[in-house]
Amino acid sequence: MKKPHFTREELTRLAIVLVLAAAVCVILLLAPPGGSHAKWLPKCYFHELTGLHCPGCGATRAISALLHGDIAASLHNNLLLIPAIVCGCLIFVKRNRKFALKTGYVVLIAVVAFTILRNIPCMPFTLLAPVPAP
Repeated sequence: MKKPHFTREELTRLAIVLVLAAAVCVILLLAPPGGSHAKWLPKCYFHELTGLHCPGCGATRAISALLHGDIAASLHNNLLLIPAIVCGCLIFVKRNRKFALKTGYVVLIAVVAFTILRNIPCMPFTLLAPVPAP
């Protein structure tokens, strides 16, 4: 049985997501976080209010490092970024509701565990915290 083709609405959504992702990539390539020219980047409000790292803390620097080819720095800033990108792509490509639901539960458990572990203030858990912003 043939898989259904993408609808016009799905292709439009994909195009919008790809254009936005490309724009973010260009901005991060031209103005990487941490430089004096990137003061416009927002701070993490959760971290500012609580002092704890949210699951997204360090993601901007992780994307920037990934774009510059530094996979180790990307993983050090946010260990979940690359797996999240892979999961998102798999969910989109598979287009299977059951698969997406199961993957969603796994991602939810991973995100909660990651958030708890990266906020434990002793080794080796401190390695999960993002590199402090300059």
